[in-house]
Amino acid sequence: MNKSSLPSMQPDPDRELVSFLIIGSRQTVTNTIHTLYKLGFAEISEWSPLLAASEPGKVMKILTRSVPTS
Repeated sequence: MNKSSLPSMQPDPDRELVSFLIIGSRQTVTNTIHTLYKLGFAEISEWSPLLAASEPGKVMKILTRSVPTS
């Protein structure tokens, strides 16, 4: 693959990345993501894998989206 066939890495001035973070027990994080899916917010597969949170017994998942700036 040559460089000209790679997608452009130029930032889009009309869009910005925003991240959503859910922290809680494994069950609560999973339930919240399923509720957000039912509401049409995001596909379950769009969220990161479960990650350990800094607080003992807590986990987190992150979703990053590109959104319009205006």
